Amino acid sequence: MSDINIVKHKSVADEFGRSSINYHQEAEIQQKVSEGLVASLRPWKQILPDGPFLEIGCGTGFLSQRLISEFPTREINITDASEEMVSFANSHLEYSDSNRVNFDVFNPEIDILEEESYSLIISNFAAQWFEDTAYTMAKLSKALKKDGLILFSFPGNKSFPEWYQACLETGLPFSANPLPDTEEVVIKLSMEDVQVDYYENSLHQKFESSYDFFRHIKNIGASVSKTGKQLSAKAFRILNEHWNDKVKGDVNIEWHIVYIAAKKN
Repeated sequence: MSDINIVKHKSVADEFGRSSINYHQEAEIQQKVSEGLVASLRPWKQILPDGPFLEIGCGTGFLSQRLISEFPTREINITDASEEMVSFANSHLEYSDSNRVNFDVFNPEIDILEEESYSLIISNFAAQWFEDTAYTMAKLSKALKKDGLILFSFPGNKSFPEWYQACLETGLPFSANPLPDTEEVVIKLSMEDVQVDYYENSLHQKFESSYDFFRHIKNIGASVSKTGKQLSAKAFRILNEHWNDKVKGDVNIEWHIVYIAAKKN
């Protein structure tokens, strides 16, 4: 990975770290998706091989707490690229056995895992920040034990159609970060020694105005631009005025949610 990309990853991690308290209070979509992720994991409970779990991108611990409760005897390694997020999760999660719950700063795009060491590698709302989601998931699959499982959820590239439409109508560039393409991820991941399945759905979130939506994105630390594209203050005002005049009420935001499961052959 280039020095430029390493700096970019540090910027993303630092921004989320600074926003940890706001994230824990406001990230309702992320929390809801973590519930769906654990629900999709339940059918696998009795067939996962022995061995520890690894969580990638724990954030403030929405998924972590559910894993701890759902699997009371498993060793769980809870990680994030942000030291502040790891510290926040460590101080807020409830667990009785400190010997089976571990916390560490870990970046899956840079750091190396021992092959065939984990029963489950799981992640909620982190993979969209990878430079190459499919490549990183493929790399992680090598750390799975036989019959182990990768289970990821993330926002896909059909998210935010309302924002995109407002940009089209005003002739302004769509400055959202590029999000993973489900088909591309599935095809690339299927080239590894895994069986891949996936599921997609949509979740909706309401805001009083588009300004409130963008403020929410900033508050939870998700406003770092991966491309460097940002609207000028004037263009941003034009976009918001058009969007709010058009809807004349609450702004409805659609999140395209992707769940991907990959079982090691």
